[in-house]
Amino acid sequence: MSKESWLKRIGNEMLDLVYPPGLYCICCGKITDDSRTYRLCNDCMRSMNWNTGRRCKKCGRPLVDTDPGEMCFGCSQRDASGHQPSFDKGHACAGYGACAQSVIFALKYGGRSDIGDTLGEILYDFMLSGYEADELAGMYDVVTPVPVHADKLKKRGFNHAELIGRGFAKRACLCFDPGLLIRTRGTVPMKGLGPEERRANIRGAFEIRNSRHPKIKGSRILLIDDIFTTGSTVDEIASVLKCHGAARVDFLAFAAAGNMVI
Repeated sequence: MSKESWLKRIGNEMLDLVYPPGLYCICCGKITDDSRTYRLCNDCMRSMNWNTGRRCKKCGRPLVDTDPGEMCFGCSQRDASGHQPSFDKGHACAGYGACAQSVIFALKYGGRSDIGDTLGEILYDFMLSGYEADELAGMYDVVTPVPVHADKLKKRGFNHAELIGRGFAKRACLCFDPGLLIRTRGTVPMKGLGPEERRANIRGAFEIRNSRHPKIKGSRILLIDDIFTTGSTVDEIASVLKCHGAARVDFLAFAAAGNMVI
């Protein structure tokens, strides 16, 4: 952890003693109380674009009225082009709107590491809407977060996906391994890049830690991240895992961006 991150963490912990985070909505900051579900005020709870309607059967993205079938536009385009994704199935708790963005930004850029566990709780409850607790506990052999590059980890002080994944895995009674994957290099932002450029940007950016190779073969793996956007990142990681013998690779994200070609 860098000196800057350490000082920021100490400062946040001192503020927490005076202003406990449970008293404030994690989205808008309005004063609430610790009885609120997911520490969201009533307004933000209602405004969150929860993924309770139709969703893509492949990536889990919320479907819109213009999606006539069971897949979103992006997955339908990839299916038609023959470029099949390496991941097997995706799940997303909410659409990426203003409320989801505020929560994610507070976690990643506002030093609110406590939000990670709350998002883990949301992920767990979302999965319980489709599976029984015992069923979920037996679905995966390993839960692992999408890794961040060492430079970003040093600057921020934590991997937000790891905090979310840890919160989810402990509730789901699943094996959590935050060190399964390594991000070998940084990448440029995906925004503005075309489908092929996105795939090229992320290609070769992930590796499996040497000590973890034996546990990959035949394993069912669940990737955890904060937001699913283009699909290129989870697709690249799933490809790496399957090349080393993983039997299944799914992903679970707090939010999914709107329809796009992925």
